[in-house]
Amino acid sequence: MKGTTIKVSEETRRLLREEARSTGRSVAALIRERIETPPDHALESFYALTSDLAGSLAGKKRAATNDRKRFRRK
Repeated sequence: MKGTTIKVSEETRRLLREEARSTGRSVAALIRERIETPPDHALESFYALTSDLAGSLAGKKRAATNDRKRFRRK
């Protein structure tokens, strides 16, 4: 395993140390876990991510149509 150095704020460092102490794990293990675990929303479908947007735009109630003559089928 190769090492990487990162810089975090004092607040983040303090929170990581507290969590490490309370869970009995190392700070490095906590950081590794957070980097390697995909975020929850990465597992969701596009529909699940955007479902709260449904109906948020105003518009015609009919489906999109183009009634101009040059686009009519013969």
